Amino acid sequence: MKRLFAVSALLAGILTSAAAQEFKTSYFLDNYVYNYRLNPAASFESKPFTFFSVGLGNTSVSIPTNLSVSSFIFKTPEGNLTWGLASSVPTEKFLGGLDKDNFLAPQLSLNVLSFGRQSDDWRLAFEVNLRSNSYLYAPYDFFAAFKNGINDGLKNNKKDTYSFQNMHFNTSNYAEIAASYSHKIGDNLIVGGTAKALLGILGGSFDIYNMAAEPLPGDKYGGTANAEVKIASKALDISTAVVEGKSLYNFETAGFKGFGFSGYGFGVDLGVTWKPIDGLEIGLSALDLGMISWQETHHGYINYEKKQFNDVEDALEIEAVETEVNTTMLDYNIHLSTKYRMPFYEGLSVGLLGTYQKHFKEARLGLDVTPISAISIAASAAINTYGTDFGAAINFRFPGVNLFLGADSIYFKMTPEMIPETRGLTNLTLGLAIAF
Repeated sequence: MKRLFAVSALLAGILTSAAAQEFKTSYFLDNYVYNYRLNPAASFESKPFTFFSVGLGNTSVSIPTNLSVSSFIFKTPEGNLTWGLASSVPTEKFLGGLDKDNFLAPQLSLNVLSFGRQSDDWRLAFEVNLRSNSYLYAPYDFFAAFKNGINDGLKNNKKDTYSFQNMHFNTSNYAEIAASYSHKIGDNLIVGGTAKALLGILGGSFDIYNMAAEPLPGDKYGGTANAEVKIASKALDISTAVVEGKSLYNFETAGFKGFGFSGYGFGVDLGVTWKPIDGLEIGLSALDLGMISWQETHHGYINYEKKQFNDVEDALEIEAVETEVNTTMLDYNIHLSTKYRMPFYEGLSVGLLGTYQKHFKEARLGLDVTPISAISIAASAAINTYGTDFGAAINFRFPGVNLFLGADSIYFKMTPEMIPETRGLTNLTLGLAIAF
């Protein structure tokens, strides 16, 4: 069981430290090298230039959620910080910060290599990226069962029945090779697109359809479970052992082997920008339209009814079944945007950006000030699925260098220990490109 926890911890580390909500405040920036990421037909706002970057081009991390950090980290009477599942944190205090339905969707886009050229009427770009997109839904009852179970132990709570349904986790981690092209048509229209080849590194899902733990007759303890596990990873090796006629995964032997791709797919980005009058632009883009076919390496079920077990390991016995090819759709993004440059001052513009995803919707209002061509500063405010957000960004374009830094969500309310108290989208983007 220790190996299972080690594998889980590693996967969690990959997801939270590294898949991809694009940097939306960048839409309002002037002279931003990677403006084609939100819309492959983004405006050509500067003189022709060539750019390239290795390793530092564009990194974006975001964690959309309706949970706050302060829902899981608490201050002890001694002044220390502790995890909310610790026995020193009262159950009522921990559960009081949770909702009936709890969501977490960590995403990452890491630019490994990029280069391109923008002329007066066309733009060409090539990128190699690492992408990670995950989604977790956990009902309130899951945290209640987990909290009570850790604090007192399953066997010491025989008067309680822990039960929850429909908990889901899925993750898709892959390398992306992308080529983008856009072209002006006349003076008022730009069309563009990006073609992507996808190489799957790690994919998987864990779906708990029903799970309950309860006392059984004769001073025993057991439960009922119906869950499914799918993993596609050439690096993860888990052996099986036959127990009572069933082939069960043995997580005590879990380890990591040589690297390899476990999925292949494709994707496209499409965009158009129209300028009906001088100073006004309207854009529409659809990103990450595509799929990945994953070759499962491990597939199993947890399925029993009124089964007696002695510990958590007994409760998580996964019976291995034949693996198969599993095709999943990408986490698409649709953006509708408009921006207007003030006629009385060319360095001032305002805009509106709408975003639609499967698990996320947002409307964002932004303002940009470009006092000189080398410096652009933007601020934005948004209403989205998880509440309200405020973003800011700055872009420096000096001869030979383009440096930018920004966030779509800035926390204003913090505890004395600098823990965010508000819920919402956490996003940070930074990058450095050579542009000449």
